[in-house]
Amino acid sequence: MKRSLHILLLTLVTLITWRGQAHAQLLSPGKLSAAHSDIDTDDDCSKCHESGKKVVAALCTSCHKDLAAEMAAGRGWHSRQAKGKSCESCHVEHLGRNTKLIRWPGGNMNSLDHKDTGWPLEGKHTEPTCVKCHPKTSPLGKTQFIGTKTECLSCHKDPHKNKFGSKCQSCHNVTDWDDFDRKAFDHNKADFKLVGKHVPVPCEKCHNTPPKWKGIPFATCDACHKDPHNGTFKPKACTTCHTEQSWDVEDSKMRGNHPWLSLANGHAPVKCEKCHDKGNDKPPSKGKQCVSCHPVVHEAPFGKDCNDCHRSIKWMGLPDEIGRKAHPKTKYPLEGKHVQTACAKCHLKSMPENARYRKLTFNACAACHKDQHAGEFAARRTGECAQCHTVKGFTPTLFGVTEHATTAFVLDGKHVATPCSACHTTPKPRVSLKLEKKLCVQCHDNPHGDQFAKEMAKGGCAQCHSTASWGQPKIDHSTWPLTGAHGTTACARCHGDATKAGDNATFRGVPRECEGCHEDKHAGQFTQNAPVKKCTDCHTTTKFKVDPKIFDHVGIAHFPLTGNHAKTTCDKCHRTETLRNGETVQRFRLGYRLCKDCHANPHSTKLPRAGQRGAK
Repeated sequence: MKRSLHILLLTLVTLITWRGQAHAQLLSPGKLSAAHSDIDTDDDCSKCHESGKKVVAALCTSCHKDLAAEMAAGRGWHSRQAKGKSCESCHVEHLGRNTKLIRWPGGNMNSLDHKDTGWPLEGKHTEPTCVKCHPKTSPLGKTQFIGTKTECLSCHKDPHKNKFGSKCQSCHNVTDWDDFDRKAFDHNKADFKLVGKHVPVPCEKCHNTPPKWKGIPFATCDACHKDPHNGTFKPKACTTCHTEQSWDVEDSKMRGNHPWLSLANGHAPVKCEKCHDKGNDKPPSKGKQCVSCHPVVHEAPFGKDCNDCHRSIKWMGLPDEIGRKAHPKTKYPLEGKHVQTACAKCHLKSMPENARYRKLTFNACAACHKDQHAGEFAARRTGECAQCHTVKGFTPTLFGVTEHATTAFVLDGKHVATPCSACHTTPKPRVSLKLEKKLCVQCHDNPHGDQFAKEMAKGGCAQCHSTASWGQPKIDHSTWPLTGAHGTTACARCHGDATKAGDNATFRGVPRECEGCHEDKHAGQFTQNAPVKKCTDCHTTTKFKVDPKIFDHVGIAHFPLTGNHAKTTCDKCHRTETLRNGETVQRFRLGYRLCKDCHANPHSTKLPRAGQRGAK
C-alpha cells in the first residue's frame, strides 16, 4: 500500500515537472539544433515529417527555397552529389541545441572535394579558406554557400576598368596572373594599337624584362625611337612624313606636311632637289623667303612675305579673307557695304587678268553700279552717286534741306520736318523723284471752299498762310479792327475751327455786331423796348463790366445821381429778379423816376402804396 502511494506521488511529481517543460519534449526524441529551434514544438513536426515516414526532402526544400532553386538549375554540390539521397543522411537532428547540423564529406568543411560542386579549385584558388570566397552568413552567423558566383569579377577587381571585357580567362589563368596568354591578348583594345612594323615586334622590346605593362610612354615616336634628324623638324611629329608601315618617306604625305612651306598647287610639280640643293632634309641654300626664288610683282606695299597671302601657292583665286585683309593697302580701301561685297562682284572672272585687279577702274560709282535714276540727276555733278549716297548704304541719303534748296521747291517751315515719302509717294526703292505738284492745293485740302477765290487767284494759300504754321495766318483785320479782348481771342471763337471734324471755318459774312456773337445778358431790356440801346452804348471791348464811377448816368439813363443817390450802390435800385423761365437778370430799366415811386411820403397820414420803399 505504501509502495503504491509512493509510485503515485512520484508520477504526480513527474507530470508536474513535465508541465513546466516545452510541450515538444513529450513526443520528440530530442531537441532540435539551434538553426531549427523556432519549429521545436509538437505542432511543427509535420514541417519535416509525414505520418509513418521519416524526413521528407520535399518538405525541407519548401522552406529552403534558395537551395531548391539551385538544385532545379543543376548547380552546386546538392544537385550533383546529394541527388536521390535523404536529407538526414548529412543533416542529423534531435541531438540537442549545440549539435552541428552538417556532416561534411571528408569530416570537415575544408576537406570537401570542390570539384564535386562543379567548380574545381585549381592554381591560386586552392590557397584561400572557404570563407574567403563564401563571405555571406546566415542570420545565425553561419557560412552560406548557395548563390556564390563563379565569374572572376565577382571576387577580383578589374585593373583594366572593363577595357578588355569581363572574360579574364581569355588571357589569364588561375596559376599566375602575370603569366597570361600573349597570343590571346588583343592589342587593338589597348591604348596603343599595333599597326604595320609594330606588329612583329616582341613584347619585351617595349615592355622590357621583367615586363612592365602599364605606364609605357608612347605619345610621340621619339619615346622609343631616336630622332635621326636631331630635332631639325621639331615640333613636327614623325608621322607628318613617315608611317608605321615603313620608315621610307611617302612623297605625297611629306608634301602635304612640308614644314613652313606648302607644296600644293604651283609647287606641286617641283622636284625636291630643285630647292634642296644640299640634301632633301637640309634647307635650301637660297633661303626660305619667297622672293629668294620669285620676283616682287605688286605695286602696293604688301611686303616680301608672299606666304601671308599666297600660302596655298596660288597666284590667282585667293580666298576672300586674304583680299579683304590686304585691301587697306591698295588705292581703294573697302568701307561700308563694300566690306561685305564678294570679291568676284568687282573683280569679274570675265575680265582679263591684267585688268581684273591692278587696272580696275573705280574713279566713279558708275564704273561698277548702274544708274538707278535713269539719268535724272545727270546734270548734277555728272550724276555722281556720292553727292547723295554713301558706301554705308543706299539709304538714308545725304540729300537734305540744303540740297533741296537747289531744286525748284525749297523746303522751309513745316516742309522741313515732312518725311520725303509724304510727297515722293512712289514705292520703294524710290529711283524716280520727279514731282509735278508744286502748288499748295495740289497736296493740301482747301478748307475755305470759294471764300477766298479772289486771293487764291493772286497767289494761292500763300496770300494768307506760310509754311511755318497754318494756324498763324497773315490776315489784315483793318476792316474790323481787333481791340481790347478781341485782340487776344482765338480766331476759331468767331470763325470756327477748321481743324476739327465737321466744323467748317467761316471768314466772310461773319457778324460784326456784338449781338451776332455774344448772348444778351439783359434779357432784351434794351432791345425790345424803345429807346433801343446798343451794347457799345454802355460796354467796351476792353472790359465788359461797367464801372459805376465812369458810367454816364445822365447821358445814357437820363437820371442824374446827386446827393445820397451818388452814394447808393447800383443793386439798391437795380435789383436782381427771377424770370418766368427760372433765370435771373438784373433790372436796369425801372419804368419809374419820381421820388414817390421809391420813397414813402413822411408827411402823409396815408399808408404808402405797396411797392414803395416805406411800405411794410
